[in-house]
Amino acid sequence: MPGTNIQAQAPQLPIVADDDAGRFAPLYCPHCRARGLVRSSKQVTGQHRDMYYQCCNIACGHTWRASLAYDYGIVPSAIPDPRVNLPLRQMTRQQALESMRERDPNQPDMFDADPDPPNIADTA
Repeated sequence: MPGTNIQAQAPQLPIVADDDAGRFAPLYCPHCRARGLVRSSKQVTGQHRDMYYQCCNIACGHTWRASLAYDYGIVPSAIPDPRVNLPLRQMTRQQALESMRERDPNQPDMFDADPDPPNIADTA
């Protein structure tokens, strides 16, 4: 169409990154050690996917199924879904004690903002 702005027709990109498991987390053939290519996958549950691989070495030809599953969260979601109950990483005893320890009120936190930052012009 004449006079149409091409930039206005750009497709909407998803907010969530689209990760290609074969490119970023490759599996290798257990027989010849060539790279495996994801040929298809099937969602089993919300946190489990079966992935079907094919060896890139045509002389080998091995195909196999692998599983991709959610184990545990490392940091809780900032926008949690109340319908979802997923486990978080278990803390060691030392980590749990450290998180419950009282802070020394005289020790500044590196993330605390200084209420009255010094004016550099006044010190010169």
